[in-house]
Amino acid sequence: MYLHKLLKSILFLALITILTACGNANDSTKSNTNQDEDASTAETSESATKIIKTQRGDLEMPSHPKRIVTDGYLPELLVLGVKPIGSTQWDLENKVIQDQIDGIETTGERSLETIVQLKPDLIITWVSDEAILQQYEKIAPTLAIPYSSTGDIYETMRLLGDALDKKDEAEKWIKQLDHTAEEARAQLATIIKPDDTFALMGVFVVDKGFYIYGDGGYRGGEAIYKHLQLKPPAKQAKEMIGKEAYRQVSYEVIPEYAGDYIFIDQGDLISEVWGESEGLWKSLDAVKNDRVFKLDPELFWGNDPISLELQIKEVVKMLTEKQ
Repeated sequence: MYLHKLLKSILFLALITILTACGNANDSTKSNTNQDEDASTAETSESATKIIKTQRGDLEMPSHPKRIVTDGYLPELLVLGVKPIGSTQWDLENKVIQDQIDGIETTGERSLETIVQLKPDLIITWVSDEAILQQYEKIAPTLAIPYSSTGDIYETMRLLGDALDKKDEAEKWIKQLDHTAEEARAQLATIIKPDDTFALMGVFVVDKGFYIYGDGGYRGGEAIYKHLQLKPPAKQAKEMIGKEAYRQVSYEVIPEYAGDYIFIDQGDLISEVWGESEGLWKSLDAVKNDRVFKLDPELFWGNDPISLELQIKEVVKMLTEKQ
């Protein structure tokens, strides 16, 4: 009887051991299966794409791009909290972002070989040349927003924000810009007259040309006329504001575009470019009354979001110091 009970106990323990081992095996199998499913889901999520509408049609791009190369929109991406892996050398030389570009590889002057080596999953560019865009598209999906194709910086930032799931960041920056501009206008209201006019001009030594600028993205036009809302001279307002970003004019008609104040790009080159015609420049009321402001060509070259805020502040500073 004792041996019988002992045998039953041994068999019972053996059965428990077998069942426990099977259960652990099943749990392990289930765990491995779940891990495989999770990994598969994560991989699918990482490789997922979305379709966005662009000026060139629908674009299929990664939902969450990790390796972006940009040609023209480096400051915009940095403002949105996106650090690309590569950018053109021209972009990297922008003086207002020198504290933010560590680790970004240069692609030189659109070196396709370098871009290929960087293995981007998205290229963002401001070029409109179809030949270049087709080359880019052979490397990675390409989001093209040609320079000056948007109405203003608001539209540019919102387009990029939508594409990169950075809508909140785009709107935050827009509110910040509006606040900066509002404060700047309030400051200027105390030092300039409502009827004062402000011309935006520039010289270009290569072709010895003289230019008038509108409220587009050139030479501070957007900052001066759109955000600071300074009043342009009548002829400039009628012919250019909201119509032309820039126009080359002959020396003889410059007095027609001159205002009470003049902002001038490359002002140090006046003598070199004008030569014997410099007397006409010196005859302008703004010149005679010392109301000419020479713009920093590196700061006022374009209208990226970082430069734009600094331009607004610099214009206020120049006018305040002059008063």
